[in-house]
Amino acid sequence: MHNATYGHAALLFALCAAFGWAPAAARAQAVDGPTTVCITAQAAQQPQTLVVVPSGTVFAAEDTARSGPAGYVPQAQAVVTTETITLTHMQPCMAADASSVVSHTRHWLHEKVHSHSGQVLHAVGEISGNGVDTGMEDEDTALRDLVHSGALSLSINRTVQDPVFLQESDADLPDTGGGVDTSASRDAASDLPSQRHAH
Repeated sequence: MHNATYGHAALLFALCAAFGWAPAAARAQAVDGPTTVCITAQAAQQPQTLVVVPSGTVFAAEDTARSGPAGYVPQAQAVVTTETITLTHMQPCMAADASSVVSHTRHWLHEKVHSHSGQVLHAVGEISGNGVDTGMEDEDTALRDLVHSGALSLSINRTVQDPVFLQESDADLPDTGGGVDTSASRDAASDLPSQRHAH
């Protein structure tokens, strides 16, 4: 009986893969964790696809739903994986434990990151010391390429908290030539409960 059940499940999965339903099926199976990490269908096309996403990978999304007065800097949300996962052609999505990330310099000010329908965070780098290494020079070239092309993403299944606080300064950020002054968002962030206790 157990072998027959296994055979039916294997046949169903093979049919799903044959008709292109594997990513949706894999995503549905991965919902049991607080987050789901995925590679795009294009990145998972090759049968030999094997992507190791290390613990400490940071995913972020800008808060585009909010607007404000002139000079308003939109807050963004970020999370960091707290376990290493492996994504493959047959399993392009996998559940992962994660913590929220707070960085005043990067405008990541949410100590709790909530699930929002359709919201996707993209990999931006990895935790290194007290900041984020966006170059990811210590990682495999294939992983760096996925990160820099936007092919590695994360969705929130339930509220992520247990924040990791980064101690970056403006000098730690890559120079984009925009001349953006981040002091306003740092001043606004000083109202976070965690910052009131830090003084």
